[in-house]
Amino acid sequence: MPAGLTRARQQTDVGEGLAVGCLVSGVHAIDTVAELDPALVRALASWPWAARYPAVRRTPRLGDIFRRSSGRRSSRIAQWTVSGGGFVPQLCDDEWDLPAACVRLEEATAVPARRWCELAGTFLRALGDDPVRRGQPLDPVEEF
Repeated sequence: MPAGLTRARQQTDVGEGLAVGCLVSGVHAIDTVAELDPALVRALASWPWAARYPAVRRTPRLGDIFRRSSGRRSSRIAQWTVSGGGFVPQLCDDEWDLPAACVRLEEATAVPARRWCELAGTFLRALGDDPVRRGQPLDPVEEF
């Protein structure tokens, strides 16, 4: 990872990483009224790669990151859209599957995809079940 990632790049990486991790976990959407920032702060506290994203750690503003995700030119792997009162994670390319997206995410961020999946899992546990709409998780996560 190049030293001194811009705030925008940090936000893009975290937004894409969480989108892919949430998709792997079977998340269809997260309610827009969910307490996103406290959940992310708790998740980042134990995540070994958090030091790479100091701007996001200091002031997450995850709702803004999710809302702006689909308009970011630098988002090439995954993004968040707003639909039906929820933030919806989705891959940017309809031709990709999750394993391909995980490979691209690792290449783009230099963070192993399994670590993004761990961050997403911790984030989702911190959110609780009520604001998260789920389907079937990808099995096995260990592939990444």
